[in-house]
Amino acid sequence: MPLPKSPFRRSCKQCLDLWMALLLVMVAAPGYTARAEDPVLLLLEVRLDHTVLSGAIPAYDLHGHTYLPMGELARLLTIAIQTQPAEGTASGFVLHQDRSFSLNVADAQVSRAGLLESIDPALIMQEPDDLYVARSLLERWLPVEFAIERSSQVLTVKALEELPLQARLRRERKADRSHNRGGYQAPQYPLLHSPYQMIDTPFIDQTLTADVGERNGQPVSASRYSAHLTGDLLGLESSVFFSADSEGSDPEVRATAGRRDPEGRLLGLMRARSYSFGDLSSPRVANIMKANNGQGVSVSNRSLHQPTQFDSQSFEGDLPPGWDVELYYNNSLVDFQQVGSDGRYRFEDLPLSYGRNDFQLVFNGPLGQTRVENYSYPLDQSMTRPGVFRYDFKGHQDEQGNERFLGQFDLGVLRNLSASAAFMSAPIDGTPTSFTRVGLRTFWQSVSLNGGYTEAENGGHLGELGLQTRMAGISVDASRLYVSDFVSDEFLRRSDPIVTRDELRLTGSFELAPDWHLPVSMEYERDKHDSGLADTRISNRISAYVFRAAMTNRLQWRSVGGDEQALGAFLLSRRLYDVSLRGSINYRLLPFRETSSVALTADYNLAEGYRLNLGVSRDLVNPETRWNIGLSKSIGRFGLGLNGQYSDTGDYSVGLRLSMGLGREPRTSDWIPSARAMAGLGAASVRTFVDENGNGIWDEKEEPVSDAGFVVNGARREFRTDEDGIAQLGRLPVARYVDVAVDRSTLLDPRWEPSVEGVSLVPRPGHVAQVDFPVQVTTEIDGTLSLWEDNTARGIGGIKMELLNVDMTVVGEATTAWDGFYIVPRVPSGEYYLRVSPEQLNELGLRDTGFRVLEVSANEGYISGVDMLVLRPQPETRSTPASGQRPVETEVENAARKENWISRQRPGNFTIQLLSASREITVKAFMRQHGLIEESAYFESRYRGGPWFSVVHGSYGSAEAAQRALDRLPASFKEASPWVRRFRDVHRIMESSLF
Repeated sequence: MPLPKSPFRRSCKQCLDLWMALLLVMVAAPGYTARAEDPVLLLLEVRLDHTVLSGAIPAYDLHGHTYLPMGELARLLTIAIQTQPAEGTASGFVLHQDRSFSLNVADAQVSRAGLLESIDPALIMQEPDDLYVARSLLERWLPVEFAIERSSQVLTVKALEELPLQARLRRERKADRSHNRGGYQAPQYPLLHSPYQMIDTPFIDQTLTADVGERNGQPVSASRYSAHLTGDLLGLESSVFFSADSEGSDPEVRATAGRRDPEGRLLGLMRARSYSFGDLSSPRVANIMKANNGQGVSVSNRSLHQPTQFDSQSFEGDLPPGWDVELYYNNSLVDFQQVGSDGRYRFEDLPLSYGRNDFQLVFNGPLGQTRVENYSYPLDQSMTRPGVFRYDFKGHQDEQGNERFLGQFDLGVLRNLSASAAFMSAPIDGTPTSFTRVGLRTFWQSVSLNGGYTEAENGGHLGELGLQTRMAGISVDASRLYVSDFVSDEFLRRSDPIVTRDELRLTGSFELAPDWHLPVSMEYERDKHDSGLADTRISNRISAYVFRAAMTNRLQWRSVGGDEQALGAFLLSRRLYDVSLRGSINYRLLPFRETSSVALTADYNLAEGYRLNLGVSRDLVNPETRWNIGLSKSIGRFGLGLNGQYSDTGDYSVGLRLSMGLGREPRTSDWIPSARAMAGLGAASVRTFVDENGNGIWDEKEEPVSDAGFVVNGARREFRTDEDGIAQLGRLPVARYVDVAVDRSTLLDPRWEPSVEGVSLVPRPGHVAQVDFPVQVTTEIDGTLSLWEDNTARGIGGIKMELLNVDMTVVGEATTAWDGFYIVPRVPSGEYYLRVSPEQLNELGLRDTGFRVLEVSANEGYISGVDMLVLRPQPETRSTPASGQRPVETEVENAARKENWISRQRPGNFTIQLLSASREITVKAFMRQHGLIEESAYFESRYRGGPWFSVVHGSYGSAEAAQRALDRLPASFKEASPWVRRFRDVHRIMESSLF
């Protein structure tokens, strides 16, 4: 129901006055002076061999050069070079160790395979997170070439030699193992559930525009306010769009609520993946129903990122007015739309061809904001698996008040066969009409075949046959429809009805040169009528990316009832350094030739976040030329734009635009304003702290970790924690899994190690998930492993050392170097056992001399000198040693008996200490006298500055059990007053070396 007009006008005027006052304060605020020398930030998607390695890496444009992050690219491409940004150095090797690499920015020198070269330091930017190197230098140093498609913000890497990453992916494909399209391998982090809130502070994108000018000789003024709010409400994912203007028209309000779950855990037994109600759009069903907006409810268990129809896909969403959206299909510019006052964009029924279908949406804000979304729909992977049942229900009342219903079902019958059914109801000629459809689809080798039958309530029917395949790199889609007395939204009632419809679509790309591809699409459609007449439509699209320009020409020819018509449009998008050009030409070829309109806009980046816009358009049908100029700021706490327009008819206008995204940090309740839109995206509040007590929970006195960075889906993000250890990771994709982990390279103390490898979460629009990353202080354990052989101990390399916790689980590993030296890194505080790998000992025919028991405290430095020994087994026949020499085996066995058995015992167990003496011979004699061989040993300690030897016997799970065993000892054992003690105490006082 529309709001009352006069109260609304008063409240709207008060709101506008408040915003204008705030705007004047912001404009006058200091600190936003543009600097011409600032580099322009780019966010580039990185692709190698059609594999996306990263969704976005930062890069910079400055003085005609593009600076790329050397360390990040080396990591993505698996090139063994590491950068040290603070020191301005980099080192490692390229593919092979004999091709060493070393860079020193301060000395302006680079060493490659031992050859020293001078470089221009101006071609390297030394930033806190990485060394940004000019593309020309990187191409000289690394066996790769880079191509930057600025229209789609894509960095394509061409490898001149096989990279380790390519070799690994080739091996995986050869082994027929599945691999992630992005090259990013999901690490299987534990899923973090973020509970829905009854009421959540929403994210708000708001825009205020005000225009004054003259039209047809009369002064005009107008203002408009729009807001997009998202967040949790009543335990649901909610969205509200509001728009109102000062001209007295009814405000537009849209609200939607629901839930989405990629795992399908909604609505109990229905196992739904999504449900929603409120302002929804019903999808188009080919040949039957058109898409409509209105009020309704929707429930589905389909994948959240599955195509809307098997062979077509639609994209829609909410955006602030004034934005535009560019659509790319397989790297070809297909279309763009300007978002109007209703705050909606929609690309409808985009056909899917056999093979890959990669879509990219590039969102451009009126103040220079940019956002990119990527989608991929492999047609051969959209078959329903055997035994899987998928459904969609949508009940809907369109904006004209007509009731619509759609129920769709898919069932996987066999591996390459699926069945479908649908029940629909839609108003036809003002009368509700029901439709029933059944169909089959199968894949056979490289061919997809489908057939369907639809019957209307009035008895009309429609049959369809389709084929999709790929031949010589060209996707082929062909279909035929048989129509009999069938009337629907798309087959209207007419005196000469259509009886057959034939369609053919060809899509492919021709390689004209190594780096020049020409994507081409052609569509043919022929309708044959009952009278024998035929209507024909032919359209084609040719795209190219030449000289950094994305160009597309669309041409459509149609013949209806003998009348021919041909219309065309040429689209251009080009970015050159700091200038972005976009143009269009609309023209007609039949029945007469004319150019109907021409438009060209140019954007120039004055500095980071500041942009100058110039534009001109000419309407040649109703002759009029319009000139536009604008200056905008899209960085900082708010976006601000000033624009002017002049027409050669004498009309003019001057406008002001203010935009601001608002989100809230839930831990501190601070508002976070931004010039960039945020309502349609998710966020996470991440806290890092030193977990001193190891409970995994932040306690008030624990030290926060500042300046920590994070990795999101394998790519480093620019956000860092503040002095309270808190950072809000914004602009996260929604309704899909996002992996978040601490970037270890950003931790200030090298001993810090995250207790949690990472978490996986599913962001929601306007909701901030809270994630804690406890950090533990770790240490390193080092020592030497020696082989005792021929009366000599020598270091032995290539042996695996294992660190076990008290549960005897391996928690750390290291391999000894050639001299037997090893380092076990990142060991948090706790009690551990150190051993040589039993499997490797068996393989090599060696035997060990037992565990080493270690206790690591949080304040302890590096633990060094933990030396261990392995032995070769002695033959059964033993030679008699020379006079005055003790057998080496006997000496070693005594040493092993001294510590081996004790080291194996659990620290929490109890033992009986039988005897202590200052001489080793005394305890040995005691053990021989009483026959203490099994479950007994002695250890050495220090007492009053001299050696002290103690004999222990037995291992018991409790002090009571040990005391009962002590009571049962013979009287001869009790002469030395034995007593019960923990093995933990024994371990602490044992010597750290065997000899």
